[in-house]
Amino acid sequence: MTTTPTVLFLCPHNALRSVIAAALCNQLAAGRARGESAGTEPDERVNERTITVLREVGIDVADRKPGRVSRQQLERADRVISLGCPLAPDLAAAAAGKIQEWPMPDTTNKPVEAVREVRELIRVRVERLLEELGHPESVKGSI
Repeated sequence: MTTTPTVLFLCPHNALRSVIAAALCNQLAAGRARGESAGTEPDERVNERTITVLREVGIDVADRKPGRVSRQQLERADRVISLGCPLAPDLAAAAAGKIQEWPMPDTTNKPVEAVREVRELIRVRVERLLEELGHPESVKGSI
């Protein structure tokens, strides 16, 4: 019996990049992988620009609440993708051997168009990641 791989996406506030990545992962994988997101200093709510750009591709995250990353999440994840999220040494140790950095442009104080571009950069990376996880068929014909 095979298990569904879990990918944990991290960004500091868990309000933009990590939310986009987890949502796209879940949409593109269609149940063959599971995307989660968290942050080290979570905001109170998901960024409005995140909600906008994800609605454009049929994903609604308006009710989602940003969360703080836990050691248990890091240990449970098959892959950990950091989108500019430095981890404290004890948390980094929990993700040892499975963490990958995905540099992304900073969208702070930038218009929704900038977030839309980041969404597309993330989409390409998620598609590649799903192929690495052995699910190339899950990325065809989506979005």
